[in-house]
Amino acid sequence: MKAKKLTARERRLSRETISVSCESVGLDSAVYHAALRYLFDRPVPEKGGQEWYWDIDEPEFEATPRQWTHIQTVLFANAGNDLAPYSDDQVGMGLNHVMSNNAGDIPHMVNDPTVPLDDAMRMVRALPTLWRDCLGPRLSTAEQSTIGSRSDRLYFVSYMWFDVWPTFWNAKHIPEWRDAIWQVFCEMLAMPWREAQISALHGIGHEGNRLNRHQELQAHMDAFIRQVKNDDELKNYAQAAARGMVQ
Repeated sequence: MKAKKLTARERRLSRETISVSCESVGLDSAVYHAALRYLFDRPVPEKGGQEWYWDIDEPEFEATPRQWTHIQTVLFANAGNDLAPYSDDQVGMGLNHVMSNNAGDIPHMVNDPTVPLDDAMRMVRALPTLWRDCLGPRLSTAEQSTIGSRSDRLYFVSYMWFDVWPTFWNAKHIPEWRDAIWQVFCEMLAMPWREAQISALHGIGHEGNRLNRHQELQAHMDAFIRQVKNDDELKNYAQAAARGMVQ
């Protein structure tokens, strides 16, 4: 599918995201690189084994909620480069720990009352770049598969992010959060990466009704569906997502 041309606002947000660094968010670079090692420099368990973060003796990474918010902001914005040294399984494991509260509280950190809303919004604006520069390119090297059928760690993170991620659920009552997540979905649908589009559609299927923009969402989905060529599965999935009918 041909990528949708970005609007002036989307191009501006993209430029803002690209410029995100430890210095720009006020984060100690030593803390950031320690967090990268903590999350991603981990052995991949053998078949049937558990990921490192399930070990009850594994020490937690010491950082405040605001520091964790800044860590995620820089990570999302620079994932293409900063995660390049790690394998797909290592990236999948680390990002799963970031997106899910099954073994930790990382996704709740930005919801902490000590985190300013501006910091939270900057983190959300960086989120699409995770797909644009990292997940999309990595997953595009594999043969196209039926939506939701793959079980590898990297695909799971991409496909399930907005299903598993509790962060927006905790902030869905805040108008700025609703607007920001809508922008995330729009940017991801405009990407040339099929898996990024699928992740956004999956998210819309689960969260669309909470965005409080029903007519705009339906119009955007109709436009997306019209642009889908030679991919009936994606078109049908988009139609189901617009109705909130995804698993």
